[in-house]
Amino acid sequence: METTISQRFEALIKALKMNNNSFANSIGKSPSNIKFVVDGSSKPGFDLLEQVLKTYPNVNSDWLLRGEGEMFKQTEKVVAEPTLWQTLKENYENRIEELQYTISIQKQLLGKFKPVPRRPGAGKVIYFFPDLLEEKIMAAEA
Repeated sequence: METTISQRFEALIKALKMNNNSFANSIGKSPSNIKFVVDGSSKPGFDLLEQVLKTYPNVNSDWLLRGEGEMFKQTEKVVAEPTLWQTLKENYENRIEELQYTISIQKQLLGKFKPVPRRPGAGKVIYFFPDLLEEKIMAAEA
């Protein structure tokens, strides 16, 4: 079904959930200018058409000018860059995983410590790794 440009303007204003006045204000034109176009008493000028397409870039210019195609352009899914918040959250989660892994390794190592009998009055308990080739002695507060 072929439509007039007046009908397309009216359909566009309705699809945008606006009235003639709010639409006119949104594109910086006078409400009477829009009323005359919607009523069919005048045709829209280049300035009006250009302002509509600049203000509403998702409006299909072929549809508005000639009635061809859909009212709105088909939108393609755009892969958005991660926001700062998403990046920080991801870094935080990765760091937590790293720390949890480090803690699990440390727990395993602590299970391999063998306490050396305490000397009276020493104040410290000495632990060592019997499984290591090099003998390392580690002291920890009792």
